[in-house]
Amino acid sequence: MTNHIPEYFETPLTLAVIRLFDRVLPLLEGKPSGAFKAYIFGGCALHMLTNARGSADVDAELEVAAGVNRTEIITLLDGEPEDYELDGRDMQVQYDTRFNTSLCPTHEDFNERAIPLSPGQEAARLQVFVAAPIDLIITKLGRFTDRDHEDIRTLIRTRDVNLKSLDMLARQAIDYCPCDKSTTLSYLRLVLDEFGYQP
Repeated sequence: MTNHIPEYFETPLTLAVIRLFDRVLPLLEGKPSGAFKAYIFGGCALHMLTNARGSADVDAELEVAAGVNRTEIITLLDGEPEDYELDGRDMQVQYDTRFNTSLCPTHEDFNERAIPLSPGQEAARLQVFVAAPIDLIITKLGRFTDRDHEDIRTLIRTRDVNLKSLDMLARQAIDYCPCDKSTTLSYLRLVLDEFGYQP
């Protein structure tokens, strides 16, 4: 699995997502390092990792330290959309309050593999990460629409995903996911077969 900093952290979409999360900084005054962490999934994560399609919705798992008001943070993020321009067109991104990693296969250690959007942010109160390619793939095994399937193919092709690790981590995630396990495992098997992996 490739875990270097991707090339797509300076695109208009990525910078708009960063500005969206910067809104919470006033609420973190006097708080310790890592008081608020956001882990980006979904179409925005796919864009950051591959420069493929983006999304108008920002899917993110939030971690909030004790003493930080989670409700106030979500209210700020759920305010006005963040504007940006792309090829002369006016675009927007909006935080999606409905996103929840408990509703799709998500490995419990995804945060350990997540990639920081700002290198050296360890001392910052606000820390924003993008899910590692392997963890983004695992979440997409849940719905497994045609678009999810193509996104998975794109991630495997462009990010040199280790298929043995994908098989192991996905099975672990599916094991404790409240989903139709046999169906989700069949999606995993389909993907691995497409790329010629045999355990």
